[in-house]
Amino acid sequence: MNACADPVPAIPVFMETQVKRLLERYFLTCTREDTCMEYFLWDVKTRDLVSLNLILSHDRFSRGIYISKFYPQLFLTHDCRFLSAACFYLLVHHSAGVFNLTDHCRVSLETEFAVYEEFYSRLADFHFRIGHPRPAHRVCVCGTYHGLPIDTKIIQEKKLFLSS
Repeated sequence: MNACADPVPAIPVFMETQVKRLLERYFLTCTREDTCMEYFLWDVKTRDLVSLNLILSHDRFSRGIYISKFYPQLFLTHDCRFLSAACFYLLVHHSAGVFNLTDHCRVSLETEFAVYEEFYSRLADFHFRIGHPRPAHRVCVCGTYHGLPIDTKIIQEKKLFLSS
C-alpha cells in the first residue's frame, strides 16, 4: 500500500483573485513593536494613505492572533467589494509569519454584532464564531488561522525611529 502525502493547502481561487485585485490598487507597509504589528494601506497611484487603523497582536496566552483594529476604510473607495476580505487575509497571514505561529492557531477579536454578521461570519476559511456576547451589541469572536501559500513578502516593514 502506498502512503499518500497530505495535499498542500491552496489559497482558494476566489481569494487569490481578490488579493491580486487589492494589490493592483494598494500596497501595504507595517511597523512592529514587540508583539504588535501596525499596518498601513496606501494607494498605488497617488501614494496617499488610505488606512492606518489596522493593528494585529500576538496573543502569547492563546498562542494566536488578536485583531485589535481592522477598519481598512476600503468601503469608501470605488469598486471595493471583497477587498476588505483580501486585506484581512494578507494581514493575518503576514502577522502569523512574523510571529512564527502555527497552522490552526486561534484568531480572536471584539466587534459589533452587525459587523460580525456582515463581515467576519462570511470569512469561511477562518470559521469565526461568537465566543460570548459583550455589552452594547458587541461580541467576542474567535476563529482559526489556516496557513495558506499567500505571498506576504510584498508587505514592507518600516522600522520605528524613536527619539531619545
